[in-house]
Amino acid sequence: MLAFIVDFVRLSPLISIIVFSLVISLILTVVYKKLINQEKFQENKNRQKELNEKFKEYKKEPEKLASIQKEMMQLSAESMKLTLKPMIITLLPLLLVFYLLKKLYMNEANIGNIIYWKINLPLIGDGAGWLLSYIIFSFIFSMIFRKMFKM
Repeated sequence: MLAFIVDFVRLSPLISIIVFSLVISLILTVVYKKLINQEKFQENKNRQKELNEKFKEYKKEPEKLASIQKEMMQLSAESMKLTLKPMIITLLPLLLVFYLLKKLYMNEANIGNIIYWKINLPLIGDGAGWLLSYIIFSFIFSMIFRKMFKM
């Protein structure tokens, strides 16, 4: 099984990192969807939007702005509490996956950059290795899955 995965990565590093990003993003999105109280989370989100509109209306009234900011901070803290449980639950497995992907791409398959660009950027270089490629694709897939699951 490991030999098949290593061969797959060597044959097509870009496709393999896209597949890994897609699968991991899907799993994380499903876990978050199941563990977060979606109703409460959506209420907080909608209320924050309302408060944001009020904030724009009352720009010149410091007393109202202060109460709006206070409620926004409370909603943010409550939303953070809702997301903390799934974040803690997924942290260790995700770190293990990153360790295994690093081992797979760097040690087993000996892959350097997966995505190349024509200029040499400071701190990044002339391309994206497995981690930067994973981050790029997982960001895209996470946005798509969140839209699909209405999160």
